[in-house]
Amino acid sequence: MFPLGTALVPGAELPLRVFEPRYRQMLTDHLDDSDEPPRVRFGVVLISRGFEVGGGEVRCDVGTIADAEITGRLPDGRAALRCTGRQRFRVVEWLADDPYPRARVEALPERAPSPEHLARLDALDGRLHSLMRRRLEAAGEDPGPVIAALSVIDADPATADISPIHRWAARVVSQPHDQQRILESDDPAAQLDVLDDVMAGMEARAAFGSI
Repeated sequence: MFPLGTALVPGAELPLRVFEPRYRQMLTDHLDDSDEPPRVRFGVVLISRGFEVGGGEVRCDVGTIADAEITGRLPDGRAALRCTGRQRFRVVEWLADDPYPRARVEALPERAPSPEHLARLDALDGRLHSLMRRRLEAAGEDPGPVIAALSVIDADPATADISPIHRWAARVVSQPHDQQRILESDDPAAQLDVLDDVMAGMEARAAFGSI
């Protein structure tokens, strides 16, 4: 397990640098070097109180399995990782942090969004594109390439098996509190409620010139 100051939504990418001895040991114990580049899987949970370095933090119990690619590793075990969130889980039992954080977990099932849910998501996406167009045009920039890039991200086959609601959240939701709310919501309607709150906040900040 890797407790962090941010949550990892399925479909989101997260760069990590491993330098603490306990996590260097975790990589050594679980590294799969049968492929190139080497990979490792571990759970990511948000720290609700405390700090990433040193231990003793209070952790959330709902997190995400990260599929991590090792992009660089030094002889002393320090490493650079590029992680992608895959599957939500709930911690059943925290084990002793010996030699690194460990837990027993259960996978959380994902309910497929209905046509009504997808219609709500499409409306949110329309609001996002409109906001981005206004912001970029106000700055004298062409919004076309940015909007096109978002379409390419949406079509990434590497995340095709992940809920479209999570994929959308992965590129829009940046605050750990909101990311955790998404992770802890099992119902697509509840997930969309969180995204609607996030979108309304972005629109409000844009109206007052702070975004």
